[in-house]
Amino acid sequence: MTSHRGLEKKITGAAERLFARDGFAATGMRAIAQTAKVSIGAIYHHFKSKEAILERIIREELNRRQRFLEELRGRGLPLQEQVQQIVQMHFDLLQEKRDTARLFFRERFDPSPVLRAKIQALYGEVAEYVAVIIQEGLAMGEVRPCQPLLTAYTILGMVEAVSLRALGQDETAALFMKEGPEELARSIWLWLHLGQEERRAHA
Repeated sequence: MTSHRGLEKKITGAAERLFARDGFAATGMRAIAQTAKVSIGAIYHHFKSKEAILERIIREELNRRQRFLEELRGRGLPLQEQVQQIVQMHFDLLQEKRDTARLFFRERFDPSPVLRAKIQALYGEVAEYVAVIIQEGLAMGEVRPCQPLLTAYTILGMVEAVSLRALGQDETAALFMKEGPEELARSIWLWLHLGQEERRAHA
């Protein structure tokens, strides 16, 4: 017998696949029930609406990222390695949860203000963390002068552009998935880093 939590995971997993493939607006509760192989009544017993299912998917991903960032901060790694870890986290999501990644890319600019705000919150959490470590880098003289939050969003935009291409099914996508994390982390660090000569100039 499927547990309460197990049934909810089954429903959200089916919804996630459909949202990623067909879009949130085009997916109905009946399609979710058919894909999950449960009754519509069972879905409504656990979720009051399609929006509630999406909220659960987003909240779980947000919680996962928050846990990762909290653990990363607690490890006290150098700034460069933190940048590498954050980029790697993003690509791990692409590999482990492709439907989740496709869903967020697809729905991020949804015309519904509520939906858009919920998905933007995911990116905001990561951007705020990146901004904090950039600020720390500025204080230590490791990062060039910049506006931390704006720079954080610029970095995430770079990562997302490569990630979107990496979600394809061709050789280029496979290449980006394989080499993207290391290449992006290196490029980002070179862009952020304040070299020795620059440090002397700013001294």
